[in-house]
Amino acid sequence: MIRCFATCVSAMTISCVFAQAPSDTLPNQTLDEVIVSATGANRNLKAAEMGRHILGKEAILRLPVLFGEPDVIKTLQTLPGVSQGVEGFTGLYVHGGDNDQNLFLYNGLPLYHVSHLGGIFSSFNVSTIRNVDFFKSSFPARFGGRISSITNINMTAPAFERYTGKFTIGLLAANGYISGPIIRDRLAFSAAIRRSWIDIVGRPALAVVNAIQKKNGKKTIANYNFTDFNARIDWKLGSGKIYAIGYYGHDYLKIGDRNFESTNEIIKVNPGGSISSGSDGNQTCFFDENTNRLSWGNWGISLNADSRVGQGYLNTVAYYSSYSSHYRQMNEHQSDLDDDSTYGYTLNSTKNAIADIGINTQYMQQFGETYLLKAGIGYVSHDYHPEGLVNEYADASEKWSDNNDNPSVKSNEIFAYLDNLFNFGEVASLDVGLRFVDHFIQGKSFPRLEPRVSFRINLTRDYSLKASYARINQFVQQVSSNYINLPTDLWQPVGKGDKPLGSDQFSLGLYGNLPIDMYFSVEGWYKGMRNLVEYREGISSLNPGLEWDEKTTTGKGWAYGVDLSVSKEIGRVTGSVSYGLMWNWRKFPELNNGGKFPAKFDNRNKININATYRLNDHIEFNAGWTYMTGNRLTLSLYNYDEPGNNFPDAPSTGIANSGFDWEQASGLDYYHSRSNVRLPAYHRLDIGMSIFKKLKNGARTIWNFSIYNAYCRMNTMTIKKDNFVGGGDPNRSFQKFSLIPVVPSVSWTYEF
Repeated sequence: MIRCFATCVSAMTISCVFAQAPSDTLPNQTLDEVIVSATGANRNLKAAEMGRHILGKEAILRLPVLFGEPDVIKTLQTLPGVSQGVEGFTGLYVHGGDNDQNLFLYNGLPLYHVSHLGGIFSSFNVSTIRNVDFFKSSFPARFGGRISSITNINMTAPAFERYTGKFTIGLLAANGYISGPIIRDRLAFSAAIRRSWIDIVGRPALAVVNAIQKKNGKKTIANYNFTDFNARIDWKLGSGKIYAIGYYGHDYLKIGDRNFESTNEIIKVNPGGSISSGSDGNQTCFFDENTNRLSWGNWGISLNADSRVGQGYLNTVAYYSSYSSHYRQMNEHQSDLDDDSTYGYTLNSTKNAIADIGINTQYMQQFGETYLLKAGIGYVSHDYHPEGLVNEYADASEKWSDNNDNPSVKSNEIFAYLDNLFNFGEVASLDVGLRFVDHFIQGKSFPRLEPRVSFRINLTRDYSLKASYARINQFVQQVSSNYINLPTDLWQPVGKGDKPLGSDQFSLGLYGNLPIDMYFSVEGWYKGMRNLVEYREGISSLNPGLEWDEKTTTGKGWAYGVDLSVSKEIGRVTGSVSYGLMWNWRKFPELNNGGKFPAKFDNRNKININATYRLNDHIEFNAGWTYMTGNRLTLSLYNYDEPGNNFPDAPSTGIANSGFDWEQASGLDYYHSRSNVRLPAYHRLDIGMSIFKKLKNGARTIWNFSIYNAYCRMNTMTIKKDNFVGGGDPNRSFQKFSLIPVVPSVSWTYEF
């Protein structure tokens, strides 16, 4: 009988959930890593929590993914109630929320941007992960700061007895992991590094292309790479433990072109037959180069201390986390390389950065058979640089700039929470929590109380009913005019005249065990969101001339739906079938003429089927099928012929200018409403196979073969409207754009 359980978690960070427990106690011999596990069926039926998913490393590794890179976020995208956004990218849209409403903690270290390659890969190296604890409904009181989901990623503890390691070569990247003792049974470490090799593989091809283009005075500039590094050191001290964690992730992208002219070469035959070259001296050399550079990344460190205090446990975490992105667009030109006065440039640049310093401590103690207490306090100092803008121009006669000097906005946040878990044996369990948070910024204070409650009652031995409520506030938002979450999207803290983003979520669910080791859950939910931020009509980019509150407007949102899941974890065949039904609405007084409109990721129906078949100890097959109602798009379906006339129900009509013939000819785009077009339904099949081989030295190798989008469904990413097709009179055309065809992948792994 499993009484108090968590999955592969440290005794100091264990999240105990009572099932039935006349003798439930926390481990009392040691603070070493403890594995107190329960099947998903027991957790599903007997825990008070709702909307919680615990994913082990093996579950992540089994899922066939794009380019053969195992991915935490793409695994979460397969869960009911979670939308992926745009195909192939690591967006996470949970229960109608936006991508910036998800908190990612890497062993307690908060990270702001968690993707590589513009969102193709997540920033988490699966080699370092023990499990992922994902919450989307009944949030424990110890978590706050994001209103849609909490993703708590737990690192694998270092090996204190012997050295272990793993090395993987994939289609676009390679990574290595090693762990072992520094002082046996006392001090141990682990480290992992992953790097793409797109730039290394592409460099010879780029050199060939530029050699061909050179005679035409052209050069292509392209470079991309990403790196992430993880390290951990654990030190056992009597009945306690101290461990330090380091994380670094960085991307760099450079793309552009150069046009140039070189001097005419004259071939001379010298006395004696030698050959030399020279210039005729009559031709002016010039160049014109355009480059776009984008760099972004997170880095951070945390220090964790675990110790026993009386009959309970105390965990303290201090951390520093830094995120930054920098986009730089540069045009350089010179009409005569022999005359410096002919040089000029144009520079446009945006910077966005956040630095957090935080400390928090949690105390946990079990009292008797029925009560578990968790209490904690914390403090965070935020240093925001939300929109550093640079616009410069220079030539021989003048130089000007329009900059905002990258202003800094500082804020402080304090919080305290109390979580009370009561167990009433087989009959029921109750989790009641309260979190207090106060955010101080620009001389203003935003105190908030966040009650949390979840309740479970057993209907029969195999069925239980649960209900939950959670309130959360968020003090920073990311505003985007794109469908893809990009590092250029700016994080903006709550400021003057604003109120924090907040949500209230209600959930009700039925859970049960089925024959042949299967279990199910059905959860209905409703989420109300207040103080959402969007760009105003006609504003999609930033400029230094506008204050932040002049660029954005606030409104509300609400979403509701049902999540259904059937799973099987035991046997040769394992897998899950999940279905999500959702309605997702927004309403802003200054947008869409004040009327409600569907959110861009209003994916009404979503189906995921994942299955794994273990043929024997050496071969495993896996497959996953996804279906999703298409995303929403704002598209002009009509034009009208009288520039300057505003239709009463047109939220955005543009600005007429009679000086442009094309405007007179095509008319102005007419938008009936926001999110007025739904893209075609999305679906794809991914399949994979893994071959395991044990070696004589105890190591093993793994070959993984996978096919992403096996039947090559060209899913629509967006639709483009063209008013002129083939020239002449206006002739409307709508063209669908797709990105990812069938993608085969292979990777090889060596483990010791």
